[in-house]
Amino acid sequence: MWAGWCTKVITDHLSLGIKTGMPYIWHSKASNPFVNLKKEYNGIFSLEELIPFFQSVTLSKEGTTVQKCYLELAKQVKVKLGKVDGYFNKLADAMVTWIEAWDELNPPKGAITTTNGPALKSK
Repeated sequence: MWAGWCTKVITDHLSLGIKTGMPYIWHSKASNPFVNLKKEYNGIFSLEELIPFFQSVTLSKEGTTVQKCYLELAKQVKVKLGKVDGYFNKLADAMVTWIEAWDELNPPKGAITTTNGPALKSK
């Protein structure tokens, strides 16, 4: 759900569309709903904060790429949801780490990769 909500906010902001299909993983194993409820109990209460957060979150005009939008969203998660539960502070930090890793592994076209990450190609 989290990934879907983040994706929705960012794609709406950037005026992008998304096409989805069948899931890559199909979960057909029976599970115990009481065990699941115990594991997901705290998350259910968090929905009272998460849904209004995602309904009202806005991104600035500086958010011109998915990465910039995701980093901006991470800041808002930390500020607005971090006080609800400390988990969201860790999640916001992980969101930043994810973008840093993505950018390191996917340098811009024409960039030269160094041992310290991508470096701009000199002319």
